[in-house]
This record gives sequence, structure tokens and C-alpha cells, in this order.
Amino acid sequence: MVILIAAGALLLLAVVAVVGMNLYVQSAGAQKRIERALSSGLKVPVHITNTIVTPWSGLKASGITIPQLDPAKGNFLEAPSFSAHISWMALLKHRVDAGDVALDSPRVTWFQSPGGRWELPRLTGSAAPKASPAPEATPATHAQPWDVSVHNLNVNDASFGFWDEKGNKELEFDGVHFDCPSPTADGAQGRASCRYVSLHDRLFSRDMDADWSYAAGLVKLSSFETELGGGTIRGDATVATQTKHSPFTADVTFDRVDVNQLMIEAGETPGEVTGMLKGSLDLSGNTGKRSSINGTGHLELVGGRMLNIEVLQMLGQGLQIPDLVELKLKTAEVDVRVVSGVTNVDRLVLQSQNLQIDAHGTIGSDGKLDLDARLTINGAVTKGLPDFIMTYFKQGSDPNAWYIDFAIGNTLSHPRTSLLDTILVHRIKGQLNDLLHTYYFGNKHVKPSAPAPETTP
Repeated sequence: MVILIAAGALLLLAVVAVVGMNLYVQSAGAQKRIERALSSGLKVPVHITNTIVTPWSGLKASGITIPQLDPAKGNFLEAPSFSAHISWMALLKHRVDAGDVALDSPRVTWFQSPGGRWELPRLTGSAAPKASPAPEATPATHAQPWDVSVHNLNVNDASFGFWDEKGNKELEFDGVHFDCPSPTADGAQGRASCRYVSLHDRLFSRDMDADWSYAAGLVKLSSFETELGGGTIRGDATVATQTKHSPFTADVTFDRVDVNQLMIEAGETPGEVTGMLKGSLDLSGNTGKRSSINGTGHLELVGGRMLNIEVLQMLGQGLQIPDLVELKLKTAEVDVRVVSGVTNVDRLVLQSQNLQIDAHGTIGSDGKLDLDARLTINGAVTKGLPDFIMTYFKQGSDPNAWYIDFAIGNTLSHPRTSLLDTILVHRIKGQLNDLLHTYYFGNKHVKPSAPAPETTP
């Protein structure tokens, strides 16, 4: 009987302790102290709407926000819930010692500063939460900083949006899950997965897995792998978030990327270019500044077809070569070097069964084209061409090959060539010369007929 009474008393004391602790942590003063402890330890201004504590699940908080850096408005981070197992004895020593911390469905909206940096919000005197007045506390207690240590952080179903200083969305990650064994205010690392990635709302990848790290403002994604257009991209990338213009590097390889699927997802006309893309890109530069990009690339289109491409269609119709209107490719390759945002096309080859297009030149950072190209055809094509078209082709080194050189200009999205205008002008001039020659020299003995007499109405 005595044992039962003692057990009941202990249970009652435990209930009273839990209730008392909840009343304490839910009070305005205690929540401010928790906010101040987290803000001091993490060096960012943290705000919490509500807190609750239980002996079996530890501390739970809801309505967690971190405000944006000025002049951006709104919140840098919003999360509906946060939970952690906390050592209550450590609180007496101004330490927040948390293990198995879980942050659920946080949303991060990260704006680039006017200086071209993606900076984390930092705790300032005005931004830091202020504790409620506590007359019993000594000045030394107020001045004593809080030490926050997290032993294991799990972030579930997060989203990250990166916006440039002009308000344009550069990059978005959605459905992010990552583990971080021992994060600190200075750096962290772990393993991450992401359900969906969007680049400029035009290029979309899915199911990314990567090792990641963050230290001294440098974000690294190592050995990442993601699905793009039904194919796979692998590589490494870095972004220096706190350096002016946020320099980046990206070294990627990709294989079996469905170009038609990419075109559809980007809002372009489907079916114009089909095939599987493979290759590599090694780029570096400043985010949002095309003129700063440098690097190299090699691309191949396997099993490709180009249908109704504007410049090829014009050539095909003007030169009366149907193979150009629907170009079924045996080989499609391009090698490029990017220097200060200008893409130098060192080698471009488009080869079908009966013809080949070779080109080289530049593509400006603004998309302007300046390419020199050559169209080479074989005997199977020349048999169907009119004689006046063949007069513009030259015999190649191969006796079964004829070629014509031309330039491609205007823009990458709307390429143009002056070849057809040149042929048309030459054709008209030739016909006009023939007409004048016939009129003045071929029929000198024929007098012009007299004009017909005018008739009165």
C-alpha cells in the first residue's frame, strides 16, 4: 500500500512538473528567452509563435520564422513546426544542447543582395529578440551568451527559392530532404535528396541526390545525380553565396536526355528537334551575369531529327533540297568554348545520308549569331536539282561531292541566312541581262511595233 501511494505521488509530481514546465515555456517571457537563445547561438534572428514540451518528445515549436535582410520584405525562412530533444539541465548553464532536431516543411526565399550576394540573415541589435524584463536577473546573466549545439538535424520536405537582385527567380529546389549530423553557425555538411529542381523556370530536373556542404559562404554539391528529360546528369557544382555576384562552378556530364521532352517542358514547339543528347559541360562565372561565363562543352545528338527548323526549311525550299526540310541525322556534334559569355563554336557538324552542314563562329552573350557554314551534297541530291541551282555549287575534293558556303546571322532563336537572297538576286540579274541582250542585240532587225491608237471613251 505504501508503495502504491509513493508511486502515485511520484506520478502526480511528474504530471505537475510537466504541466508547470509547459506553463513556463509557453509564457511570453520564456518564449522570448528561447528565441534569444536560438538567435544568439545560430547568429540569426529567430521568431517562434508557440512552444510545448513533453518528457517523451522534448521541445516542440510552431510558427518559426527568420526575417529577410533589408531591403527585402517578408521572411527568409518559414516553417510550421520544429522539434528537438533538449537537455534541460544544460539550460541552467545557458546551453541549448539539442539532439534529433527535425524541421518540417520549411520554405526558404533567398534574395540576392544589391551587391550581388546571397547572404544569410545575421543577428543585429535591432533584429535580435528582446527578453521580457526580469528584475531578479543580474546584468551578468543578461550579458551571458547562449551556447547552442545541435547533434543531428533532419530537414523534411523543404523548398528553396533563389532570386536575383532584379527579382527574377534563378533557381528553385522543392521536396528537399537532408540530414546534417553536426551543424553549426559556421558550417554544415550531409546528404540531400530533392524531388524537383527548376532553372529559370525553363529547365527542369527531378529526383536529385547529392552530398552537400556549406562553410564560409561556399555551397557545394558533390557527386550529384539527377534526372533530366528522361536521361541522367551527374557532376559537381559550387556557389560562393557571400561573394559579390555569387561566383559558381559546374562540371557535369549527361546521357540519354530526350531533347523533345526538354523542348516541351520549356514551352517550345514539340517535334522540331528529337533525339537523345549526351555530352559534357564545364562552366564557371557569376550568377545572373552571362558576360562573365567561361568554360568548354561537347554535345552529341544521337538518333536526331530536325523538322521545319526555320533556317534549314528556307534553305531546303530555296535550294529545292527536301532533305533539309526534314533532316534525319546520322551525326550531330558540336564543340564550344565560352569566353566572357561569348560562345565560340569551334566545330558544328550535322550529317545525314546525303548531305552535311559544317559551321563555326560565335554566339554572343545576347544570342546574336555570326557563323560561317558550308553545305555539302552528294550525287543523290544533285540529280534532282535544277541546273541554275547547281551553278552556285563548287566541286569538292571528292568527285561525288559539291558544296556551297554561306553565313548564318540574326539570333539563336531566329537564325537567318542571306544565301537565298544572293541566289535570288543573281537569278533575277541573269534573267534581266538575258532579256536585255535578246531585246537589243538578238532582234535588231525587228522594229518595235507602233503603240496602239488611243480610243476615246
